[in-house]
Amino acid sequence: MATQNQTIDLTEAIWTEIIARLPLRIIARFKLVSKTWKSTIESVYFRRLFVSVHRKSSTSWSLMWYGLKDLIGFHGCETWGLPKSLSFYIPSSLYIVAASSHGLVMISEYDHACCFVGNPVLQQWIQIPPAPGYSSVLGLVTRVDDYGFVLGFKVVRLAEMRPTNNDVSGTLSVFLYSSETGIWTSKIIHCPCGITNTASLTLDGSIYFHHLREPGLLAAYDFYSEYSDQFRVIPLPDHPNHGFNHNFKGALTTSHGFFMYIRTLAQSSSNVFKAWRLNNDSSWLLLWNIALPLLIDSEE
Repeated sequence: MATQNQTIDLTEAIWTEIIARLPLRIIARFKLVSKTWKSTIESVYFRRLFVSVHRKSSTSWSLMWYGLKDLIGFHGCETWGLPKSLSFYIPSSLYIVAASSHGLVMISEYDHACCFVGNPVLQQWIQIPPAPGYSSVLGLVTRVDDYGFVLGFKVVRLAEMRPTNNDVSGTLSVFLYSSETGIWTSKIIHCPCGITNTASLTLDGSIYFHHLREPGLLAAYDFYSEYSDQFRVIPLPDHPNHGFNHNFKGALTTSHGFFMYIRTLAQSSSNVFKAWRLNNDSSWLLLWNIALPLLIDSEE
């Protein structure tokens, strides 16, 4: 009995549904097949479909120690499709991790002669031209759409930080490199609070400073704001001056696209754990308020 070969023709819509269910690293390879596939994968529709079908996948996270490559770790998930740590996908000659934002990582050579911004998952890197003057890396900020996909990035380098008004306030002179224009520009930003340390956190297009001369405050600036040259000052919630209270612990972080403030306060019978989320209008939403039992008696 003769066997007939049958060809099944799949529509473009079905192919799109199939590809969207693959890990991100495999999807990137399909962009090389043809211009049609590349256009489909880079479309807004495909990005939204990818987010939708992977919504229930395990949440991914990375742990990086700026300045070293070998400490880059991650929680592997189906969405990425990575069999090894992120450090494996960074070129061997580039070891200094300078900044990161929304999946993009800025890395440089040991001598900082040149730096690159790229996606270690897709192994796509863009060389950044030298800044127009002496400066140090302040951060990497990104512009994203409503689904969290990166539309562009800016490299922020600090040229000078000068105190004003007897250290009560200050100004920052920065260089900005835009991926959309491919050029460096300069800007002076004013902060009504003195910044004592440039250690910061980034979220989307903003950088947040939390080492200020006045306790209980954040200073934030949106580097995609075209009209403002002033930092936004945000009071931390439920934050009396605990500077000399060793039972008070606070931490700042980002989670699921939001800026978070976490606070614990040890009391006689329990530890109070609170977590807030920063809203777009600079208000705080209390998400958790839990009394945790003491595991060790303080009198023992």
